[in-house]
Amino acid sequence: MPRIRLATFVLAAFLALGALTSCEVVPAPTTPATAGERAVMYARSEIGTPYLWGGRTPGSGFDCSGLTSWAWERAGKWIPRTSRDQYAATQRITRSDLRPGDLVFYAADGYSISHVAMYAGDGRIVHARKPGTYVEHQSFDWWASNRVGYGRVPI
Repeated sequence: MPRIRLATFVLAAFLALGALTSCEVVPAPTTPATAGERAVMYARSEIGTPYLWGGRTPGSGFDCSGLTSWAWERAGKWIPRTSRDQYAATQRITRSDLRPGDLVFYAADGYSISHVAMYAGDGRIVHARKPGTYVEHQSFDWWASNRVGYGRVPI
């Protein structure tokens, strides 16, 4: 019986203060619609995580392909671990076909894949660039002279 009285008192206090009458309904966050959008969401969640050569987990850090494979795995699709293998496993697309989650490949020497980033939409990429840096959001135009292709993860 005392619990009911306490609950009634608390409810009356809230009503008196107007707390319950002024509540705003906030819609629940929506889950990205496509696997590529989910992969971008996961990659973005790691912005600020340190670069680590061979890294593939939030706890230890990421290298470029560790980040893309981890994000895609969280989005429900396994892709190979290295940038070269990711290039081989994705469907070639053109720049104009890019959608969030597509992979952007780079070659320091102009022909051998050495880096991968994830297209995030709106002219941006998410990637783990090099030792001493962190996972970052960057302009799509970064390192444009060494960009060699684009790939779509088959769903």
